[in-house]
Amino acid sequence: MKKIRALSLALLALLAANLFAGGQRALAAGAPLVVGVRDDIVNFGFLNETTGKYYGLEIDLAKELASRLGRSGVEFVTVTPATREEVLQSGQVDCLIACYSIDQEREELFDFSAPYYTDDTVFMVQTSSRFERWMDLGGMTVGVLTGSNTGELVTDVMKVYSHKGVTLAEQDTYQALSDALERGDVDAVCMDGCIAQAYMNEDRAYLPGSLATQNYGVATAKGSALSQQVAEAVDEMLADGTVAAYIEKWD
Repeated sequence: MKKIRALSLALLALLAANLFAGGQRALAAGAPLVVGVRDDIVNFGFLNETTGKYYGLEIDLAKELASRLGRSGVEFVTVTPATREEVLQSGQVDCLIACYSIDQEREELFDFSAPYYTDDTVFMVQTSSRFERWMDLGGMTVGVLTGSNTGELVTDVMKVYSHKGVTLAEQDTYQALSDALERGDVDAVCMDGCIAQAYMNEDRAYLPGSLATQNYGVATAKGSALSQQVAEAVDEMLADGTVAAYIEKWD
């Protein structure tokens, strides 16, 4: 009798453990998708401080991704180029959809979906400066965003185009970069074209050509179970025209 009772208790414990584990998996699958996004890029990820709501292509993409993954919704966490990698590595977010471009160095740290947006990195100047080519910036000061890969790109390109090189002036926000250009604190600013267009006006111009091509992808923790799910969902959205519709909506 004691053996039967002990066996029954063991079976009950095993059943309870399995039910608990199943509940955990179900909760994880149905929990909100926590996404790191930008709050300062018009048409991509922008926070309306009055309403407290985010808007843009990447916001729509995050919502659709959460739906296709069977999540109960999406929670947004604002990130910056200086903080986004730490936020993902520490597990504060499930993924990044934050104008985060795919490159070899980053692929060593994170997994990426297929690119959902392709853009060019450009130089923007005041027309009064009379700069016409990249090589004209030799010996000048170029503003770049803190935490972005733009500074490295500028340095590498100017080594080819000018023996004088450039001085980099980092700013924490794109608005600060625009203000620095307006004041004349920098001779040019360098950023992705989709971002630069928000700060373009009749007194400014792009220097001809593209500094680099940037492919934005959804980043997830390296080797995580979520990586394959996200990759497959993004592939589906690219194939069925969902991503194209979002781009057209926000372009």
